[in-house]
Amino acid sequence: MQLNWLPAMGAADDPGVLPYLRHITLPTVALALIPLGVITRVVRSAALDILNQEFVLALRAKGLAARRVFAHVVKNAAPQILTVLGLQFGFQLGGSVLVEAVFSWPGTGYLLNLAIFQRDIPVLQGVILVLATFFVLLNLAVDLLQTVVDPRIARH
Repeated sequence: MQLNWLPAMGAADDPGVLPYLRHITLPTVALALIPLGVITRVVRSAALDILNQEFVLALRAKGLAARRVFAHVVKNAAPQILTVLGLQFGFQLGGSVLVEAVFSWPGTGYLLNLAIFQRDIPVLQGVILVLATFFVLLNLAVDLLQTVVDPRIARH
């Protein structure tokens, strides 16, 4: 069964659509702005660090095309970038609590906030357990992905 909810919103020139789209955009921007800056800075720093290494100079001296050199730079910078991506995604789980409370969106963050104010300890423990499990599984996935990207990191 396929649900087509987007056409039900109406045309883009429908005045009722604009507030709905703005309500979607604001939480997205609120959640994405800080991690975007952190990730951008780490990518830039890692790329500059790799570009200043001698093997890149050797690759350029051999006459390797710029995109091939870029592929080597990305491959060597990937583990550091993956680590930061995984941590930032984990922090997004915590940031969702604030964003869902501010924008009154139903979700785990909203449920956690509601459980705190109602002093509902079992729900609070359950939500924290689920969020912590996602965080641990995410870090495990990042570690496994790093061993695929860079075999030097392989665990013995």
